[in-house]
Amino acid sequence: MTILRRGLLALAVSAGMVAGAALAAAEGLGKGKDLPHAASTWAGLYGGVHIGHADVGNFDDGFLGGVLLGRNWQSGLIVYGLEADISLSGMDHVDWIATIRGRVGYLISPNILLYGTAGLGLVDFGSTETDLVYGAGIEGKLTPTTTLRLEYLGFADTDISVVRVGLAFKLNW
Repeated sequence: MTILRRGLLALAVSAGMVAGAALAAAEGLGKGKDLPHAASTWAGLYGGVHIGHADVGNFDDGFLGGVLLGRNWQSGLIVYGLEADISLSGMDHVDWIATIRGRVGYLISPNILLYGTAGLGLVDFGSTETDLVYGAGIEGKLTPTTTLRLEYLGFADTDISVVRVGLAFKLNW
């Protein structure tokens, strides 16, 4: 399982780098061009879906999918917010996973956000356990109201690693 986890993490990081480069290239910003301003705000309420893979130590792994809801605020190149999600699991020993997290990110371009996240995780192993959850991700705007993300989440005590992709839609534009 450790090799699988490392392989998935390497794949996730590589995919994020490729997606980020593709989004940056699609912006078409060259020498002497100005960055777009107000149209690219990240502030607001959003909701979406995600799908991914989870690994629990060396004894269980499987796919998961779920929904997310969050709120961002923006101050210059810094984006911060709160997010909650719940995922149903295809693993044998975990029925569902949920998190409530803070997010803080930096805009490496007007349409690409690198972020870190941390908060409370809930895991149903037949009984609900709480845990510290932490992670990082990259998120890019596909349109002014739609983003695509790739993120990694780690659960400190339950030894769960999650790699997932998500699609989010701004709810107040």
